[in-house]
Parts: sequence; C-alpha cells; structure tokens
Amino acid sequence: MSRMGWWGKDRRAAADTEGQPRFPETAYSRRRRLGADIKLGSLELWVGVGRNQSWPWLDIAVRVGKGWGVFVDHHAPMIKRPDFAAFLPHLRDFAEGRADEVTMQSTGGSMRLTLRRDEPGWLRGEAHFTHGPNSQTVRFSLWDDSVREAVPAFEAAVARIEAAWTPRWTPKLGKFDMTPRAALLEKELAPSQFKAWESGLGNGADVRFDYEIDGYGWYNGTITVGEERGYFGGGYLTDAKGDLIRAALLLLTGKQSAEVMCHAEPGLTRIEFQTVTLRMAEGPEPGVPGAVQEGCWIRIREIDHQTGEEKAPEFEALARSVRAVVEAIYHMGVRVFEDDGGPWSDAMAALEGALASVPREPGD
Repeated sequence: MSRMGWWGKDRRAAADTEGQPRFPETAYSRRRRLGADIKLGSLELWVGVGRNQSWPWLDIAVRVGKGWGVFVDHHAPMIKRPDFAAFLPHLRDFAEGRADEVTMQSTGGSMRLTLRRDEPGWLRGEAHFTHGPNSQTVRFSLWDDSVREAVPAFEAAVARIEAAWTPRWTPKLGKFDMTPRAALLEKELAPSQFKAWESGLGNGADVRFDYEIDGYGWYNGTITVGEERGYFGGGYLTDAKGDLIRAALLLLTGKQSAEVMCHAEPGLTRIEFQTVTLRMAEGPEPGVPGAVQEGCWIRIREIDHQTGEEKAPEFEALARSVRAVVEAIYHMGVRVFEDDGGPWSDAMAALEGALASVPREPGD
C-alpha cells in the first residue's frame, strides 16, 4: 500500500470486480463524482443509499446555484426514508398541475422543501435548513420543464433506495389489538373471584406509549396511563427506544422491575417499572393461592447528572396489568417501525414472539 494509506487511495479501490461499491454509498461521494440525481430548477439533490447508523434518516446532499454562484452546499441525514418516497405522488401532482403547493419534510428533519405555483408559468421553490441553533431559508429558481423532468429522476431515486433496502423484520400489524379492555376486565374478573384478598389499589388503568423522533439524534416520548400523562426524552447517548423494548421483554418473562435511562445532555431521566399484586383469588384449597392480578407501577423521575441525586417522581401511575404495559410498548414500536425495525429488528422480533408465546393471565 502506498504511503498515503487506504484513505488516500482513489475511491474506485472500494469497488468490487463489477465496478459496484462494496460499502453503502454516501450522498457526499455521489456528489463528488456524479451529476445530480434530481434537479429542481437551480436546486440539485444527491441521494445516498444503504443501511447505516443514521436509520431511519436518508443521506442527502443538496446544492443550490452553480460555480461561483453556489450559496447552499450541504450534506447530512435530513429526510426520513419513508417521507422521501411519500413525496413522489405529490411531485407528480404538482408537475401535472393538480396541486399548487407541495412540501417534502420529516418531523424533526433538518431540510424542508416546498414547491409553489402562483399562476400558470410562475413557479417558486423554497428550501429551509436547520443546523443546530441556526437556520436558513433560501428561494431558488424553478420552471415547468425542470419539474416535469424531475419526476422520472425522483422515481429512479426511490427505486434505487428500495432496491438497496433489505428489511430484517417487518411488524405484523394488527396481531395484537389496542382496544381498551375495561369491559373485558370486568367480565373476566368478577368480584366474587377475588374475595380472598385485595390490595386496595384498584384495578389500574389502560396504558399507551408514544415515541417521536423530533430531530436527527433526538426524540421525545409520552406515557399515558388513564388520565395521567408523563413525558421523557433526550438524545441517542442512550438507546431509550431499544431499552424500552428490552424492558418489556424482561417484564413479560417475570422480572419484577426494570429501568430505562434517557440522556438529554446533560439532563438524565429514568423510567421505572415495578409489578404489584392487585388482587388474589381463593385457591382450590386452603393455603393454595388462586389466580393473581398484577398491575405495574410506572414512574418517571429526574436524576441530577452531577451528583446522581434522585428526585421525587414527577409521574407515577398504575397500569392495569404487566401485559398491558408490554403490549403498549410493542405498539409504540409498531408505530415507529412502520416499514422496518432497523437496528431494533432483533429486539422487536423477540418481543413479538414472546407476546405470541406467553399466555395471558387473569386481568390481562
């Protein structure tokens, strides 16, 4: 190898015998050696493909202007892959005059692209970029022919993305319904069945988890138990999403408690789960316990990142059963992983399999 080493060699050295890259191609590398994948007037886009750590964000390079007139030249994971593909029919509508304004964006994404038609023959393009605490909005030239020509180019980019994507696991939607089981609970757990012992805590409430990616590397979440609502969030310094899925697996298989830590740089938030016996039925003979209904406490508390001091819970609520919590976390995952589980595929597949295998208990 030459004195320059691997990184100094021409990128063609990273290709196989058929001339295809062996590693996921970035948008930046495409921009350096190829013409734009998509041209919309004076705006050009290059799209990288391949599975990488930025999942589910799609690697994009964008340039506005030519030569000395370039005033935007940026590359980053800026659009979620499903949102990019979903823009295609809107672009067709705009090109064929069925829509006067279309927008491509993702929740928390650092790029928003809008095309507008004020009147026939009068088009405008606008791109907004967010860079940490800074933002930039640019308007660029746009004309009918460029929009029409962008449609097949966009189709080709979507096809290339889909061809390169091999889902490891896809959620089996609808396998577990999310219908609140209050009426079913009353039917299955007639009061006479639990005369032996009651905790006095009641039956607990239905539970729901929501998780939203609100920026590249950032997320926020909500836990709703009955009428109570708690919040958590942070960045990717901890794998809160994966840890929630793994906590659900532990609870479903009998562990009495589990914790998930969220890191918000520098704030720390801990989500705690603890099972509790709500009611116990009489057994078939004296001294032999019968059916047990177990609820699950969910608590959210802040941790001082400097001293490690634990603060009092800012959210504390009792869910009606451990399985209700587990199913709520599973459905949170289904909503996030509409088309693929990405790096969390193995954990989601394990949780789905466990839910299918572990029988329901009274109260579930």
